[in-house]
Amino acid sequence: MALRPLRSRAGSTSTLALVTVAVAVALALASPASAEPPANDAPSAAARPATSGSTASLRPASPPTDAALVLGRYATSYAHDAEHRGRAFNVELSAQAIDGKVVLPGATFSFNDAVGERTASFGFAKSIVLRDGLIAEGTGGGACQVASTLHAAALLSGLEIVARAPHSRPSAYIRMGLDATVAMGGGSVIDLKLRNTTAAPITIRARASRGTLDVWLSSGASGVKVDVSVTSEIVDRFPIPRTVERDARVPENTIRIKAFGIPGYRVKRRRIVRAVDGTELGDVRTDLYPATSDVVVVSPSFDATRIRLHPRVAGGEAHVGAPVESQASEDAPTEPESSPPSLFVDSGVARPALVQLRPSTLVRLDNAMP
Repeated sequence: MALRPLRSRAGSTSTLALVTVAVAVALALASPASAEPPANDAPSAAARPATSGSTASLRPASPPTDAALVLGRYATSYAHDAEHRGRAFNVELSAQAIDGKVVLPGATFSFNDAVGERTASFGFAKSIVLRDGLIAEGTGGGACQVASTLHAAALLSGLEIVARAPHSRPSAYIRMGLDATVAMGGGSVIDLKLRNTTAAPITIRARASRGTLDVWLSSGASGVKVDVSVTSEIVDRFPIPRTVERDARVPENTIRIKAFGIPGYRVKRRRIVRAVDGTELGDVRTDLYPATSDVVVVSPSFDATRIRLHPRVAGGEAHVGAPVESQASEDAPTEPESSPPSLFVDSGVARPALVQLRPSTLVRLDNAMP
């Protein structure tokens, strides 16, 4: 219970010493100084160490309102519904791990060192991960989104990227060329490392809550902000390959989809950093995202040339276990001799996002703040 301030009152004058003593004792007992200190509260969800398999929502504090100089920032979105609860928890846990980390001038920040192993013993939950180019269940899925968002913020802050590797396929939450995959354990170590090339300490700030991940890098009063522009351009596109499996258990004129493919891309990322004296520095990096294959199953007698996955199906609008009305696209030849095949999607198959199937050719970014 909160203690309320005492109100000052003028007591009645009395010649009786007993009354005077009684009033003095009552006032002393009502004084805040005489109150016992409250017992320590249990730690909040944000402060309590995460337990193995926990999927409780972390509630980070509101962004600071200090006058720090923001060098660059980037935000991404993540699903936080019941289906994606584990991954959302991992995003929020990873964001907490890097929030407040200070990188001194000339020092290098390591994402893996800051976040640690993405295992159940470190509090991470099970979720979908990308392993060897394939979607699978694992522990710690979501950490890569924090690394990618941090990488984009670091690019826009003008920091040197010491170590960074792209994903094996385009990510739905961030533009190609800005992503960063990380791994730790199991004989594979992939890290994101950033070097502070400025003359002032830089603080990494990260907030993840209710589906929005916001990462920014700030400096103190002695820091200097440079102008940064970044472009990500697709210079090559590669078609989706297809793997056709035959199974006598599949009905005739039916296509069973085991995996949706994603086109491949070669992306050139350019960055220009303009110092306060007008000096310009630039760096260029080219990333390759190999195409991933459609995997379909048909009957032994099915004509494979009739397999044409409609764009809306590849974009994720087909229903699991339910046939699609039509798979014919506008530029596809008509088939008057037979009806279009029915399409069925296996349960649990990940569907590509539209941004993975038809991304913009050119994207421009800068660190100008509104």
